[in-house]
Amino acid sequence: MKNLFKKAVILVTALCFALPLVSCGDSEKSGKIKVYMPDGAPALALAALMHGGYENTEFTVVNASKIRDVMTKNGAADMAIMPVNQAAALYNAGEDIVMLSVNTHGNLYIVGKEPIDLPELAGKRLGVIGQGNVPDLTLRMILDSEGIPYQRSEDAVSGKVALSYYADGGALLPLLVSGKVDYALLGEPAATTAASKPGQQIVIDLQEMWELAFDGEFPQACLVVKGRLIDENKSYIEKFLNALSESDGWAERYPENALAAVNDHMEKGTVSTLKTLDADTVKRCNIKTVPAKESKEICDGYFEALCSMMTELGKPVLASVPDAGFYY
Repeated sequence: MKNLFKKAVILVTALCFALPLVSCGDSEKSGKIKVYMPDGAPALALAALMHGGYENTEFTVVNASKIRDVMTKNGAADMAIMPVNQAAALYNAGEDIVMLSVNTHGNLYIVGKEPIDLPELAGKRLGVIGQGNVPDLTLRMILDSEGIPYQRSEDAVSGKVALSYYADGGALLPLLVSGKVDYALLGEPAATTAASKPGQQIVIDLQEMWELAFDGEFPQACLVVKGRLIDENKSYIEKFLNALSESDGWAERYPENALAAVNDHMEKGTVSTLKTLDADTVKRCNIKTVPAKESKEICDGYFEALCSMMTELGKPVLASVPDAGFYY
């Protein structure tokens, strides 16, 4: 009997080590690595892997507001694509997460009826997505660098840009069309959707404004992993990153398949904001997998800028630049 029990223990242990894509703890839960991403351009970065059905991996597309919580210690995700500032803040707060790569490199555009230069936004109502996140922060850093004053207001303010905030493009677009805001800051693909409405057009490329102000691009969304998965299954991480890098350009070549992949992996009970997609739209999403170690310099620069910005409560937007342990 003892020998039989001993053989059983050896067999179970061997099976655990024979499954390189999932730890024994994960297999007890679902048997799959759980990868989450926000709806929109970040989801397109993983569209090829979702379309192909990556081995031992479960993909879920959620509303952007849920991404932070799924990457906390008790959250459902093993990996996720999320805004770089959220990832840095979670790491600074003690969460065991590591950045694997930067995946979107700026896809923000201002849409409206009339062509306009950035300084001419003063006196206009600008609807903005992503309050406290990359869209909002990047816009305000550019406005600050150009000396353009702004304040939070739903009504026009003389000599200042009136900023009003909305959860996502779906909430902001009707207000733009109805004229309740003069202009809208949106990410792709929502910007293209807005520009397709009668009389609307893309009037400002925020990436161009950033490059003029800061002489380079900015990191927008990154892929992060919970540290325990690196400890338990580094081979999975390496293979996943290689596959993700090899998939660069797939969504641009096959936009209809990419759109279907996102819709097929939406969280139960939710519907994607992505309705149509073409190659030009995907190209403006600026999707490219750049490993964390190659992104460190540009990320640190962005984080330093965030540390110098103040919230309405007078505290830094980001408490400190993450140390080297944040980067894979």
